[in-house]
Amino acid sequence: MSVRCIASGQKGGVGKSTLTILTTKAAPALGIKLAVIDLAMGNPSTSLNLLGGVPRHTLATYVINASKVSEVIHIVSTEHGPAYLVPSGHGDLALINEYGDFKDKLDSLIKYLIDRVGVDNVIVDFPSFEPNLDHVFTEALSMCDIVYPVGIQDLGSVIALRNLLHFVKRLSINVGRPVINMFRESLGRQWIAAVGKLASSEPVVVHYDPWVIRWVHDGNGKYGIGVKEALMYLIKEVLS
Repeated sequence: MSVRCIASGQKGGVGKSTLTILTTKAAPALGIKLAVIDLAMGNPSTSLNLLGGVPRHTLATYVINASKVSEVIHIVSTEHGPAYLVPSGHGDLALINEYGDFKDKLDSLIKYLIDRVGVDNVIVDFPSFEPNLDHVFTEALSMCDIVYPVGIQDLGSVIALRNLLHFVKRLSINVGRPVINMFRESLGRQWIAAVGKLASSEPVVVHYDPWVIRWVHDGNGKYGIGVKEALMYLIKEVLS
């Protein structure tokens, strides 16, 4: 069992939640018992997609001792079986910053998912954040066994990944194979070399495909090249 984290550093909008949602749906089909912790407090797109709304009991209500651990673990039904989600909600970060011991509570939550729920892996979906400055997310990052960097063909994304990877390596956390999401061949392959150098591993590319988001949201979109690449990356790298 390991805690596997999907992050991009300070750059948002690179598809972390899309990859997390795909992972949640793919894991039961592979016979993997998976739990997801949504840390995107304030913009909980993963929770909204998988649950259809923000429930009363969230990660923050557990951290501030307003909910029991069993109340914040929600079952997500998929075609091939259940997955488990600890959702976040709007305003959760303010609550956590004001009250509670976040690191200890997150640690106890992960242990409960492993020991009592019996999950095979825990996936943590990070929002955009700056290591060293955003202490809540830095504490969560320190609990990861492996971090999967996600970027796009954007200078700000490369800088964000550089800062993230420098911090991760200082903590001696393993770095998984990175992915360049929404890749456009016409913009050049120099991006692959740049990200590969930062991560010391050649990145996977997920080509831009307008059907990826539709497939994630309703499962009825066309099975395009981007969907196939994203699924293969998750199966081979994140769920292996």
